[in-house]
This record gives sequence, C-alpha cells and structure tokens, in this order.
Amino acid sequence: MKFELNETESKKAEEFLEKHRHPEVYKGAIGGHINFIFTPTSISDACSIHCTICDAEENITDYSHW
Repeated sequence: MKFELNETESKKAEEFLEKHRHPEVYKGAIGGHINFIFTPTSISDACSIHCTICDAEENITDYSHW
C-alpha cells in the first residue's frame, strides 16, 4: 500500500512541522516526534499529522480531491 500527499496536503504538513519543531526538547537521532496517520476509506485516504511532544493533531486531508 502506498500513501502520498498532494501539493495542498504537503503545504499543510510543512506548516504543521514548522509550528511543532520544539527545539527545546531532544527528539532522538532521527527527530521522530511527528507521526503521519493515514486512514483508508472507501472514497479516498484521509491524512492527519500528530506531534507526540505537545499532543497536537491536525487533519491535513485535501477533501477537494475526493
């Protein structure tokens, strides 16, 4: 199974990543504090992004492509 972000979703993800850098916290060698959550549906795939440090989550799904 392959999950991809389109241009709109990528832009939303980049904005989320910029807000959730958390330079004050050590995040390990690979900085793995951000999770992408893909949920396959019968129509298309929904995508959320989650910060494990502050527990913020945002739905970045571009519903205009459904």
